[in-house]
Amino acid sequence: MRGLLAENARLRKLCADAKELASRHELALREGDHRIKNSLQIVASLMGMQERRETNPSARAALHAATARIQAVSRMHDALQLEGSADVVKLGAMIETMCASLHAMAGDPLRVKVVVNAEPVESPIAIAQPVVLAVNELVINALRHAFPQNTGGTITVTLHRVDGELRVTVADDGVGLPPGYDSNNGFGMKLVRMMASKIGATLNIENTGGARFTLIAPGA
Repeated sequence: MRGLLAENARLRKLCADAKELASRHELALREGDHRIKNSLQIVASLMGMQERRETNPSARAALHAATARIQAVSRMHDALQLEGSADVVKLGAMIETMCASLHAMAGDPLRVKVVVNAEPVESPIAIAQPVVLAVNELVINALRHAFPQNTGGTITVTLHRVDGELRVTVADDGVGLPPGYDSNNGFGMKLVRMMASKIGATLNIENTGGARFTLIAPGA
């Protein structure tokens, strides 16, 4: 009997120690995400300052895109802190926040509208991160190229879960893709395809009444 009581006490202590270790590990992860997020925000601020000082249009555009990419990663760490989990994030909310930020960064938010129709989808971080980075690039490209010469229009971003898959579409009613368009060219589109390949997603491109990019990714 004494042996059973001693073994029971030992098991309870092991369980308590495991819970304490898990709690410390989670706290360390959250603190790490917080520090990384702060560092990324500092880098983004410095690049934003450099962008405002830059007089070369191509250099300004490159700095602008790089700043947006850094901010997208920063928002991912922010979401991890808010969710309190390293496994699942609210993908729909993340896309809405990101698009609002990109719209504000565009410099002329009244000329081009960005409309987001996102279901409240939760997704594993391993899927959500590449999707967010891909959508970030597609929205940046639309803001830069879809409406030249101060023309206006609308960029529509949608997120739905269909038959267990995530379907994300970035569409615009702008000038459309140029003749001979090759989605394998350009750093932004290469990054989109890289993110799609990382999670086994497919990318469909349409060029009717503007450009439409649809990313079909695993739901889990």
